[in-house]
Amino acid sequence: MSSVSALLRDLETTMVRGASHERVQILARLTDLFVSAAAGMGDDQISVFDVVIGRLARAIETRARIELAERLAVVPNAPGGVVRQLALDEIAVARPVLIASARLTDQDLVAVSAAKGRDHMLAITERPNLGEPVTDFLILRGGRVVTHAVAANQTARFSRHGMGVLVMRAVQDDALQATLGARRDVPAELVEQLVLAAKNSARRRLTSALEPAMAGAIELAVERGADGVAAQSQVKDDLGKFNAALAEIHRLNEAGLLDEARVAGFAAAGAAEHAACAVAVLARLSLTATEQILHGPDRDAVLLVGRGLGWSWETTCALIGLRKDHGKSAPAIERARQSFRTLTQTTAQRVLGFLRMRDAQP
Repeated sequence: MSSVSALLRDLETTMVRGASHERVQILARLTDLFVSAAAGMGDDQISVFDVVIGRLARAIETRARIELAERLAVVPNAPGGVVRQLALDEIAVARPVLIASARLTDQDLVAVSAAKGRDHMLAITERPNLGEPVTDFLILRGGRVVTHAVAANQTARFSRHGMGVLVMRAVQDDALQATLGARRDVPAELVEQLVLAAKNSARRRLTSALEPAMAGAIELAVERGADGVAAQSQVKDDLGKFNAALAEIHRLNEAGLLDEARVAGFAAAGAAEHAACAVAVLARLSLTATEQILHGPDRDAVLLVGRGLGWSWETTCALIGLRKDHGKSAPAIERARQSFRTLTQTTAQRVLGFLRMRDAQP
């Protein structure tokens, strides 16, 4: 431990008079020393590093803390106090340890979830072998996106109560039904409820499919009124715009010219039909599902699709601009930007997969 003693002397000097880059250098040396010798260290030795690294980590910039988290996340006996400190940091710092560090207990993960919120919860859903106390809390407090993400973690374990809540929510959530249907740990009595929910969903989709025929009957009725011709003409014009847009999008796609830049251009120009058709083709979703994503009540849906496809915030923001409601106000745009910035592509791709599965169901 003579090397540690020397570093401690340097640290005391650096903490009093040193610049930020000197603190980063000391931290790098301490971390190198710890990682190289960690396998043979006892608890007393690790506790020394815990105190020293923890003190230094509070006085360095974000980039250096991210690097520290990435290095310690894969060390089985990393200093526990430092790991917990990093887990409670901003999400860019916390994510590596939340996903991978074996030093975080179930109690630690629940505490972080309660203290920090959705972004930290989403990182936790990517951990292998999540325990029941953690999954129970994520289901209770995480919201729809977190619930979908933890349900898709095939190594996560659920209590009888937690699984019951998932099945209950699946009654009104077709994508969650599909996710739970792929699991092998749903109790037999809950499988029956899940099957019943799927049948009810199929019935709702059948009813929805009948609605165009009903609309046709209503259209014939209004034709006899004074406004019938005008109403019918407007419908035909709207259909004509979408048909023309879809034909052009298919031509661009077949020529290998359909990409993110095209989508951004259509959205920036206010070409809503072209933008919707382009997103539908590139995201492999139906036009109906895409319209719901772009203009429906769930304003986070377009963020998930944009991030899942690897698009920039500028492109995603241009798509938000096609909305006609307050979802494109300045405060809403800023909230969306923050959510987009912290959303991981892995999580977004997983949710996009859910949307595709739901869209593909007959």
